[in-house]
Amino acid sequence: MTDIDAAAFFAAVLKTIASTRNNGAGPEEHTQGVVEPAGRIRAVEQEAADRRLTTGEAGEVLDLLETTFRTKRTPDEEREYYLQYIEKVSGVSRASLGVSAP
Repeated sequence: MTDIDAAAFFAAVLKTIASTRNNGAGPEEHTQGVVEPAGRIRAVEQEAADRRLTTGEAGEVLDLLETTFRTKRTPDEEREYYLQYIEKVSGVSRASLGVSAP
C-alpha cells in the first residue's frame, strides 16, 4: 500500500461515523451496525499503531464504515461526501484499494 496518513484516515472515518445522522436504526440495530463496527475500527487502529496499515485493513475499515452507513440509512449523497473527505485527508479510497463500491 502506498504511504498514507493512517492517523488522518482513522480520525476521518471515526469522525464520519460520529457525524452521520441516525435515520431510523433502533437501539439493537444501532449497537450491531454502528457501535460494534466502530469498536472494530478502533481495534484495527490499535493493531496497526506501530506499523503501516495494510490494504486489507484499510478495506476492512471502509467496509465497516459502509455497514454504519447502511445501518444509519445514510443518503447516497452524504455517503459520497464523506468518502471524498476521507480520501482527501488520508489518500485512502475504495479505488486506491482496487475495490469497487458496494
